[in-house]
Amino acid sequence: MKLWMRYIAGTVAGIALGVLVPASGGDTLIVLGHLTDILIRLGRFLLFPMAFFAMIIAVDELRDDRRTFAVLWKSLVVTAVTVAGAVAAALVAMLVFQPQRVPPMVQESTVVTPPTVFELLRTAIPRNGFHVFSLGESAFAMILLLALLVGWTLRYDREITSPVSLVADSANRILYRLNQYFTGVLGFLLAIPVGMVVVQLRETPDLALFTQFLIVIGTTVVVVGVVIYPVVLYLFGRDPAAALRWVTGMTAPGLAALSSGDVYFATPTLARAVKEEHGVPRRIGGSATYALAVFNRAGSAMVAVAAFLLVIRSYTALEIGVGETAGIVIAGVLFSFLLGRTPAGGVTLLLSYLAIRYGRGMEESYLILLPIIPVLERLGAWLDVMTHGFVTVLVADMERVRRSTTDGVHTTARG
Repeated sequence: MKLWMRYIAGTVAGIALGVLVPASGGDTLIVLGHLTDILIRLGRFLLFPMAFFAMIIAVDELRDDRRTFAVLWKSLVVTAVTVAGAVAAALVAMLVFQPQRVPPMVQESTVVTPPTVFELLRTAIPRNGFHVFSLGESAFAMILLLALLVGWTLRYDREITSPVSLVADSANRILYRLNQYFTGVLGFLLAIPVGMVVVQLRETPDLALFTQFLIVIGTTVVVVGVVIYPVVLYLFGRDPAAALRWVTGMTAPGLAALSSGDVYFATPTLARAVKEEHGVPRRIGGSATYALAVFNRAGSAMVAVAAFLLVIRSYTALEIGVGETAGIVIAGVLFSFLLGRTPAGGVTLLLSYLAIRYGRGMEESYLILLPIIPVLERLGAWLDVMTHGFVTVLVADMERVRRSTTDGVHTTARG
């Protein structure tokens, strides 16, 4: 059975589970929550070692082709464009459709206090290089940086570095094979987190108040993920059938993100999909796929900005000024690059950033969205992962076109 079929089967089973299982006074939700947490831990189990060795080999191969900086630069530019474009799409959707305001409600919850930039740097950079492998989620960026430096150094003297290169290559292939086994089983197990989300929605009494907003932001997210991205791939050289196949190939990682709300949980599935479904070479997939999981949170930024605009409109009868709207959009784009250590909960953290900066003295105002935060987190994570797949495939296509053009020029010159 194909990978995307396994994930669809698990999702359908989860929906049936969530609809049919009795709530039992909240006990069902607690049990499903524990099982979901265990499953997410299993899904992340191979991510860090797999990304470490994949980055080493990818950078080494890119150095052989003298394309390291070119690929990193393309990935950076496309990342900036996708994040800004996603936030702009959210702004347009909110201004055009203007979903109904939500009456301010008292929600009892702990306000998330976002860390400062200096706190992020202190937690991300360990005192000892060996500690990078024992830190938590905040270490992913430094693990990738260490791998990049190792891969960059392998080329300076092949007689000395070839044993390390062989070990890294073997470890990368072994871990990728293990990841194939893991992701094949995880597809069916998606029934657990999907069932938990359905039960959560069943137990949410105020969900109807957010219907218009959820329709607007949900539709916008889907349009960006399954319409705009394939169209861009087509414009950059993919034939229509291949552009449509991209959507099918992204079904499995998209469902992993949508069911869990966790970008890191979906990244191992994405690493398999971009290679097997889209033919992305290892030097691109091993570098861009994992780096994007840290630095590109276009979906979380898009959902958070749209949600915060709803909060502002709900707390004031006045229209939001152009200057303030522009400030919210720019802040949403910039703050999104600080979400690398938050694979789950990125929308909530970004909302807290925006509330502190633009909440007009009401830093807890975003808590009125508490009933739909699980939905918003999953919509953001879904578009995050779809964006990662889009950027990876687009950069690979751009490199493929460049290589074919270069080979054609060389062939003409020899002729």
